Amino acid sequence: MGTLWVNGNIYTLNKPGEMMRAMFVENGRVLKMGEEGHLRRTYAGRIEEIVNLEGKSVYPAFTDSHIHLVGYGEALDRVDASGAINLQELLETMKQQGSGDEWIVAEGFDDRLLGEMPTREMIDEVIGDRPVVLKRVCRHVAVVNSKGLERLGLIHHTVIEGGKLGRDEEGKLNGVLYDAALDLLYKELSGNRKKNATSLRRAIDSLFSHGIVGAHTEDLFYHGDPLETIQAYEDVLEDLPFQAHLLVHEQVVDRIIQQDAMTKRKRFDFGPMKLFVDGSFGGRTALLSVPYADDRSQRGIEVHRPDHLEALVKKARTYGMNVAAHVIGDAAVEQFVGLLEKYPAKKGTRDRIIHASLLNDSLINRIKSLPVLIDAQPVFLSDDLDMLFERLGNERVHDVYRFKSLLDTGALLLGGSDAPISSVDVRKGLFGAVTRQSFKGSSTLNPNERLTMYEALRSFTYSPHVATGTHGRNGLLIQSYNANFTVWDEDFFKLSGEDILHNRLVMTVVEGNPVYEAEVITS
Repeated sequence: MGTLWVNGNIYTLNKPGEMMRAMFVENGRVLKMGEEGHLRRTYAGRIEEIVNLEGKSVYPAFTDSHIHLVGYGEALDRVDASGAINLQELLETMKQQGSGDEWIVAEGFDDRLLGEMPTREMIDEVIGDRPVVLKRVCRHVAVVNSKGLERLGLIHHTVIEGGKLGRDEEGKLNGVLYDAALDLLYKELSGNRKKNATSLRRAIDSLFSHGIVGAHTEDLFYHGDPLETIQAYEDVLEDLPFQAHLLVHEQVVDRIIQQDAMTKRKRFDFGPMKLFVDGSFGGRTALLSVPYADDRSQRGIEVHRPDHLEALVKKARTYGMNVAAHVIGDAAVEQFVGLLEKYPAKKGTRDRIIHASLLNDSLINRIKSLPVLIDAQPVFLSDDLDMLFERLGNERVHDVYRFKSLLDTGALLLGGSDAPISSVDVRKGLFGAVTRQSFKGSSTLNPNERLTMYEALRSFTYSPHVATGTHGRNGLLIQSYNANFTVWDEDFFKLSGEDILHNRLVMTVVEGNPVYEAEVITS
């Protein structure tokens, strides 16, 4: 017995413009699509329920192709600093959190909104008796107070390879940590099986409310023992219908392979080895070929020495793994592309280029010859457009987030959020991809790089499943595919500009069963 969904605009995303009015779902799968009358007659004895969509629009359910699930769940339970414009007020709010000698954590501050980069002395004036950390919105920079420096064991002569410690005019530590220096924080703030399971449940509940039923995620280094984190996934996904694809951080890959822990589970599996080549534009740690426009003394940070980076790629190949690299600056992309050319992926597989934020035509042409996935975050463009002009200058900024050029290389373009760095709201990703405008309002940046709404939607629905080899039953709404879909008030194909951001999600459905409802649809 099944459910007949009628009176909708049901987009298959199998090809542009393909839309049906009704579909019959049974045992978690789409059995047939077409006109209501024909489906009523065909399945007359098997229709248990009829759902009237009342003209609403339906799309395959979303997958976020770049997220940190445990970290996102943690962030939902911490102080949100993303909109903070007054440091004193932010710190006063943080002061009320927790007790004892626990770390007080705020997620997502933007020094441009605060008007300055916080320092340990500023934090000490308000909270001096407990360790405090403010994580910058890019999560490649954080600020700790003096108690935090003490807890991390950092002294004024400490040097960290692949990272940097901020210093004041006298050369003393000012509490600002960059890139690899944050690894010390991860160890301090790491969770355990129970804590991580709680964070995962919180994250997945939130994702369901955004139409997201799957994720490519990277959690196995930051939250304690990676084997316990895997156990947390087993605990949570035993009863939550959510699909996860776990990238494996290079610092834990040896242990996970030695423990034979990469066995595919019912609702999650394992992907490539993840590594970082550089940092972020916001922290001026993305590795550029020429200096930053607003600080000519900075070109960014190499997280690994070139020989070490090459050794990591060779290690992945030895393990029979693909490689996924965080590369934002053009110099970082060039380093990684060179290694993929030197150590090709196994035939029939693809490596993953994460972000690929700044690309000249030469790099685009080299990517064209590689079997790769492009792990893109369109929301970044709309979040950071003003800052990008500052960091890169008016001319170079036109080479950022070249979505259309990357799609035209033949690479598989995936859409994600990098939450908790940016919002998981897929509407924001679609807006960034098809408008290339700031959320604050702006002209269109390099309009030739805009995606169509169809291309943008596919990057969040079908392409993520192609990337993981699960596309035979997922990512489209066609006969025999899993009935995973979202219902929206308005039709994304008929929306433009800010109206995209205001479309309301009505329902998220997994294998025919609602996992989120904003309102009850008349049956």
